[in-house]
Amino acid sequence: MRHLGRFRVRGNLSNSAVMVCFFALWMGMLFQLCHASIYTNDWAVRINGDRDSANRIAEKYGFTNMGQIGDLKNYYSFRHSGTAQQSTVSNKEVTDRITKETKVEWLQQQVVLRRAKRNPRASHIYSIDIKTKRTPTAHLQSNHTQTLYFNDPQWNSLWYIHCSDDSKGCQSHMNIEGAWRRGYTGKGVVVSVLDDGIEREHPDLKPNYDPLASYDVIGKDPDPSPYDSNNANYHGTECAGMVAAAANNSQCTVGVSFHARIGGIRMLDGDVTDMVEAQSLSFRPQHIDIYVASWGPEDDGTTLEGPGLLARLALQNGIQTGRRGRGSVFVWASGNGGRRGDHCSCDGYTNSIYTISISSSTRGGSKPDYLEQCSSTLATAYTGGGVESSRMATLSLKQGCSRDHSGTSVSSPMAAGVIALTLDANPMLTWRDVQHIIVRTSKAHHLSAPDWHLNGAGFKVSHLYGFGLLDAESMVKEAEQWRPVPTQRVCEEEAPIQLSRPIHPGSALRSVHESAGCSGEPLQHVVYVEHVVVRVTIVHGRRGDLSITLTSPSGTVSQLLANRPLDHSTDGFQNWEFMTTHCWGEEAAGEWSLEIQDTPSQKRNDTELGTLERWSLVVHGTSEQPYPMHREQARSAEMPVDSDLNEEYSGPCDPECSDDGCEGPGPQHCVTCLHFFLKFKNNTRMCVSECPEGFWGDRRRCKRCYSSCESCTGSRSNQCTSCQPGYHLTEGANTCTTSCGENYFLDYDANACRKCSENCLKCTSYSICTECRPGTSLQGNRCQRSCAPGFYHDKQEGTCKPCHKACATCAGAGVEACNHCAEGYLMEEWRCVSSCSAGFYATEPNPEIADGHRICRRCDASCLTCVGPSWGNCSSCSSGHSLQEGVCVVSTVCVDGQSTKFFLYYMLTHCCRVS
Repeated sequence: MRHLGRFRVRGNLSNSAVMVCFFALWMGMLFQLCHASIYTNDWAVRINGDRDSANRIAEKYGFTNMGQIGDLKNYYSFRHSGTAQQSTVSNKEVTDRITKETKVEWLQQQVVLRRAKRNPRASHIYSIDIKTKRTPTAHLQSNHTQTLYFNDPQWNSLWYIHCSDDSKGCQSHMNIEGAWRRGYTGKGVVVSVLDDGIEREHPDLKPNYDPLASYDVIGKDPDPSPYDSNNANYHGTECAGMVAAAANNSQCTVGVSFHARIGGIRMLDGDVTDMVEAQSLSFRPQHIDIYVASWGPEDDGTTLEGPGLLARLALQNGIQTGRRGRGSVFVWASGNGGRRGDHCSCDGYTNSIYTISISSSTRGGSKPDYLEQCSSTLATAYTGGGVESSRMATLSLKQGCSRDHSGTSVSSPMAAGVIALTLDANPMLTWRDVQHIIVRTSKAHHLSAPDWHLNGAGFKVSHLYGFGLLDAESMVKEAEQWRPVPTQRVCEEEAPIQLSRPIHPGSALRSVHESAGCSGEPLQHVVYVEHVVVRVTIVHGRRGDLSITLTSPSGTVSQLLANRPLDHSTDGFQNWEFMTTHCWGEEAAGEWSLEIQDTPSQKRNDTELGTLERWSLVVHGTSEQPYPMHREQARSAEMPVDSDLNEEYSGPCDPECSDDGCEGPGPQHCVTCLHFFLKFKNNTRMCVSECPEGFWGDRRRCKRCYSSCESCTGSRSNQCTSCQPGYHLTEGANTCTTSCGENYFLDYDANACRKCSENCLKCTSYSICTECRPGTSLQGNRCQRSCAPGFYHDKQEGTCKPCHKACATCAGAGVEACNHCAEGYLMEEWRCVSSCSAGFYATEPNPEIADGHRICRRCDASCLTCVGPSWGNCSSCSSGHSLQEGVCVVSTVCVDGQSTKFFLYYMLTHCCRVS
């Protein structure tokens, strides 16, 4: 700001007026700076190779390989010491260099993200003298109602778990104590809180603390302790206490799952990037069962943001491979932006099918004023605040206790605790099983909302509360007898829009899509709905004026977006995904109607109409009924006993029976089948609508595919159409293999081995060769006719020509095309030079790299020449500076002939002295 002193003020402006102008200018500059992207010196890199390959590439381009990004295979974290830790300008030069490396398939310089903890106000923290506040030791009364007592000081105030005063007729609607009475307390379940760290030595967490579920992603060490100078990072400890504070230990409170193991990932207390989020979301997914996140993009009513590429991969990887294939459970707080008119559909984390989005209710069953509403919310848990009797007790720093914890930050860890009780009851539940159980058991009767409605499958649902308040006892009872839901199918269909359709202010645009649920594609066929995603691209001059609804074939209306008065963005929506759970259990086939309303909230140029460019419908669900809706189905394919056959059956047949009739009510009692049948070893059979995974249909009989095939057209090994986990489908051969052979590369998105281009022996994609067939050599990314060492292939003339004298090998003419330098030369900025230029220093070859060679690296910016990388390794300085013990300093004349010296770049000032 000192440059403002160069301006000379003329005329009769007062000093105060000048200061106002300067202040306004300063605020404008600050506003621009705050909204500029901040680039870090970390890169996320996808490398087709092992860790040694990653190390060699990092060394070659001046990076340090910080290791694999969480559980994401082939994704690495690279740090570049020559790049500023924070800058408003990306280092495109470094990115462009490493992009040329053939094994580098993707990379991205990391950008700092704005993330907010979802507590609407700071909690009041205090200490409790646990020696003077004791209650009786835990015991169960012998009568039928059985009331549980613990000696934890705050036990009597835990109204969301139990009622301490039955005379007032109170009831704990979440039935947590009921789940405890059935013997479920979270035993064997591991929960990790992704936040600003947890106080692992807190006496109420220490008995359940799990170091294997904990890590400091910011500091890169195993200790997630959150301490700082002002004790501001208490949020994660509060959340952890709600989940798994120990019981009956004379400490502050009792967690919902007080025998669960609890860990913490410290990831909010520092620069949060896509890479930091991915590391946190994919940390030890075979050990951690439940991840809790009570944070997200700013709840300011203007932000539209979701997980980046790496975080999305981490979520997908978690549900596909976590918990040994059963899927990690991600619990997310829905948002606290209600006071600012925010809508949680603009948060891509809570809007994801992979997360369980949890809303909040007060003790009285009403909506907190900060609550956001949206169609992606699955269920609700209690929150605190308001009158003294409704406050919630949890832990805080320095072994403290808090009685003012509120926001959806309370509800999501409470929900995680309830899910831990459910996994205690049945650890074999998949991530989708958990969501189905929540839908089937959540209760609406206690919660007040104007929009409760029954969907086409008979479930009561609301935009405020999802399917209702979590019921822990009902969830564990359901889990005890749960049968896994059928395989998930995904049907994606593009709505037929020929041209962009205008959206007129004050009116609604309606676009209808007739869906068959992908009935023509057996592997994508969805009959019964779980999640529905609408992907839209809309151009509009003021995004906050738009509202969007989706009407299902059963008539269920989901509000995908409500008006956001503070959202003045002109960016519209670019392939944004809205999600609704409100159609759960309905049938997918029929007419889906998208309606977009433009309600101008301020005067604008109405001649510039918004337009709907395109939209897609993505329906997730199953091809068969996930569970009996109205009657109990037979659970086995056993033949009926003799006594059953003596009496002729006259009741209704199963829908899968043909017109030939049946001998009983189940699909195993059909005389003949309408579609297909499965035959079992005991010579019984069961009728099915389509052959299950791992089978194929041959004249109405389902026959088993080859062992490595997930789906097939026949029983031979070369008739696969998709593969079992761990196998890849080979293009053209239709076989499933564990690794791609020569002349093939692995297409990660399709999980298929595809052919390389001509002359490639090995490649990373069709057009990028890494190894060539005999008689050809690698020229750039392609295999060309081979030339002797020191020569390159001239495409135009079709002959081999000598490389530049500085090159040992090259990809073309000139010193810029060297792949490796000749003896006596060094690599500098992708050129081979005989000696390092001014401002560079020579490194020695890395003995761990077989083809290592000497490289010229840049000196520190303070040096003219140097002998090493740091500011203390200077050997000469630019004009006006002098060398002092390896450091370049500048001299400035002081008063009375004295001089002062200070480090130009590091501001370590020396006192003036006589010259």
